Amino acid sequence: MNPKISIIVPVYKVEPYIRKCVDSILAQTLTDFELILVDDGSPDNCGVICDEYANIDKRVKVIHKENGGQATARNAALDIAKGDYIGFVDSDDWIEPDMYELLYNMCEKNHCEIANCSSIIYFKNKMVKNGKHSLTIHNRNQSMRAMLEGELYDEVVWTKLIKRNLLEDVRFPVGVMYEDTAFTYKVIHKANKVCCIGASKYHYIKRDDSTMDRAIKNLRIDGVLIYNEMYHFIEKHYPALCDLVILKLANSAMVILNLISHNSNFTKYKKEYYIVSNLLNIYFRKTIKLAEFPNSVKVLLMATKIQPLFYKMLINLSSKRG
Repeated sequence: MNPKISIIVPVYKVEPYIRKCVDSILAQTLTDFELILVDDGSPDNCGVICDEYANIDKRVKVIHKENGGQATARNAALDIAKGDYIGFVDSDDWIEPDMYELLYNMCEKNHCEIANCSSIIYFKNKMVKNGKHSLTIHNRNQSMRAMLEGELYDEVVWTKLIKRNLLEDVRFPVGVMYEDTAFTYKVIHKANKVCCIGASKYHYIKRDDSTMDRAIKNLRIDGVLIYNEMYHFIEKHYPALCDLVILKLANSAMVILNLISHNSNFTKYKKEYYIVSNLLNIYFRKTIKLAEFPNSVKVLLMATKIQPLFYKMLINLSSKRG
């Protein structure tokens, strides 16, 4: 008989944190689950620690594989997962004891295929507790809007419990940053009902070497490309939500353009600069109409439309004046 839930944890270079993470999962009040730990070629003792847990708790399964990144680790676990629902936990985070009991009951009692809770995010100097809303149930269109607006829930998978049959032909894209962003909207599209509650059950540690931080430090443009791909999907299936994607794409694009503009080695990132600025220009007629953007941003958009390098000139001029 299949377990109610498969909990997937990719593991790589998290030796100081992995035990707290795994212990919090094994302490769940809902006990009918399998825990799949994926040792993604971790060079420290993580693989040994994973095997230790498998030896003392039959619910724990371990996959050892060559390093391929978080997406490949999650996908490897999805390929063997047997639970009726799937949950994801990052190996340097931890969860409250009743998190999965809450999410499972929300799905079962309300006939939903996806359930969301909220989180507590720990920054270096502060802690942010998200969400205070009561149980909310959305149909597919409402859920897609909610995910794009990001107020009740967003694209991250670690606060979610997902019916496994939604994932039969959906996997995380390999070799890109922001894989949750590229994954979640496709899953929501397959769901009929999605529920959420403002109960902070997931503890997320914001580290300087997180996926998003690495993307910014390495000036990766994956986020912009993913939002471009998302736009075409949303335009086809949810045309009323296009502006929400355009807003995300434009904000992501301008973050990258700002970083490249300020970088002393502009030549190194010149190709990325033009790819991003050209994408921004493709959507100019839409971005220029967004009420969320003040006139100062619209001046940047107009300047970029005339000549992509004008964006860099204006940003650097503004910095000197500031």
